[in-house]
Amino acid sequence: MRLRTSTIQRRHLIPRCLACGQEQLAHRPHCPGCGTDLEERPPRSYAELEGLVEFDAPVHPVDPFVAWRRQVTLERWLLTAFTGAVLTAFLLHAVVSMWA
Repeated sequence: MRLRTSTIQRRHLIPRCLACGQEQLAHRPHCPGCGTDLEERPPRSYAELEGLVEFDAPVHPVDPFVAWRRQVTLERWLLTAFTGAVLTAFLLHAVVSMWA
């Protein structure tokens, strides 16, 4: 969740029942104040209703080994590309030097 404004208070982020406005701090199937089905109509905060917060996609936990392996693979490809560019530059320099 990312805020789009810096002037927001904690009370704006508390989810409330959309029918009666009672705070819903615990997940319940029905609102204790008015009996509204919270599964059908989930509680939302004022900030959500007004678009003051942006929700990021849910983050799936990544295996540390997989993350490390991806980084190592990327580093190796970058090293290979850099080495190839340097060798190509030296070879071009050698060929041009021989012709001149």
